[in-house]
Amino acid sequence: MSRNLSYTFRASPVSRPRGWNEEDTMNGILRVLPATALATLVAASVQAQITNNPPGGNGPTGRGRGPGVEASVVTNVRSPEVNADNTITFRLPAPNAKKVRVYTDMPKLGDTPVNGSAGFDMTKDANGVWSFTTPTLAPSYYQYWFEVDGLTTPDPQNTFVRPASGVYKSVVALPGKEADFMMFRDVPHGNLIEHQYLNQLTKVARRVVVYTPPDYSTSNKKYPVVYLLHGANDYELGWTQTGMANTIMDNLIADQKAVPAIIVMPFGHEKTGAAGKQPEILALQKALGYTPPPPVARGTAPREGGAAAGSAPAGAPPAGAARGAGPGGRGFGISPSGWSMEKEMLDYVIPYVEKEFRVIKDKDHRAIMGYSMGGGHSTSIGFGHPELFAYVGAFSGFGSTNLLTADPAKTNKNYKMIFIGAGTEDTAVNGGRTMHDALTTAGVKHMWSEDPGYGHDYQIWRQYFYRLMQQTFRD
Repeated sequence: MSRNLSYTFRASPVSRPRGWNEEDTMNGILRVLPATALATLVAASVQAQITNNPPGGNGPTGRGRGPGVEASVVTNVRSPEVNADNTITFRLPAPNAKKVRVYTDMPKLGDTPVNGSAGFDMTKDANGVWSFTTPTLAPSYYQYWFEVDGLTTPDPQNTFVRPASGVYKSVVALPGKEADFMMFRDVPHGNLIEHQYLNQLTKVARRVVVYTPPDYSTSNKKYPVVYLLHGANDYELGWTQTGMANTIMDNLIADQKAVPAIIVMPFGHEKTGAAGKQPEILALQKALGYTPPPPVARGTAPREGGAAAGSAPAGAPPAGAARGAGPGGRGFGISPSGWSMEKEMLDYVIPYVEKEFRVIKDKDHRAIMGYSMGGGHSTSIGFGHPELFAYVGAFSGFGSTNLLTADPAKTNKNYKMIFIGAGTEDTAVNGGRTMHDALTTAGVKHMWSEDPGYGHDYQIWRQYFYRLMQQTFRD
């Protein structure tokens, strides 16, 4: 089942150590609550518990039409506030709180002394409103969240949020020339299509999001395709809600800086981690006569290899695909059920795209790239299938180089582009440096970008996507 959402207007929603970065911040809360439930609980708890007002917005500073699920939790306290000097002020009314900090994805650039994920103490005024004003920032979309006496929460005053599989954060836009490439402009816009399907192996409903260029519906031509993969705590909407990939592509095409291409954004896990969806998943599996295997204990090594015997593919793999050639799962193996991201791509995603869309079906017109876990997927699948992909990009997540360095001359012939990159405030930069050194020593052509001040977040991943799309499918 597909839904053509026709997002002609898409102003999309839009260090602490690595354990508290973009990928891993709110795991503890989100293992218990799904994003929608968390939104209600967090907003209600911050407003009702801390300010002693009911969640209906009926208190002295509230707005709304009374209590209830649809009642507003937004108060008259303005947060965030973008100031004329390109600073941002965050505020939180919490008179009973003892300590409040704000965390962001601000790069360690200019006047910003540390990467924003290190956190900043907020100051309480006489009215019990905590606030913090950032240093002067470069224009971008910024994510942020609060820690109130140990409770991690998005900003209850700001309904511009990023929900995902393992993070739930607030977002604020800081417009300006440097961010024009990712902001909505008055140019022709492509469409986003959501397609839902059933994985016949695991009996789990899945979704893939497909961007088609502005002229797709008015032309008969075929297009190259980019498979754009997300990180461990994200999901298939992450690259459009927060990565702004569709808006970036619209602007690049309008400026004639990129070859128009179809962008495919699949879900990268065996199933969602949202607790509220688990009963639905189990009910569907039961109705279809499937009993999932027992969960594997944390730390247990995944099974190595590719396609599992007895799987039921949704369609034939693309021409020339070597089945089971690369590792699966999260780039390291396959799950107890036999699921892997490699199988998902070969059995479902690519066959669907090549059946339903006008794409050029050869390796020179296929690219695969992604960030963090998606970078591991991109390198493991891309390097494991040189017959399918001529362009591979890894942002802050990397795989083995063994397949590339075994025969450097063949590798240089197989790939038109190999890109790896990471920010210096991201511990993933160490894996990138190791990969860069190995490829350099072996004589494998590639691009390496080490970006000072950036962490493990979309601040740099958007820039990588923007840069690579100007170089992909050019020959």
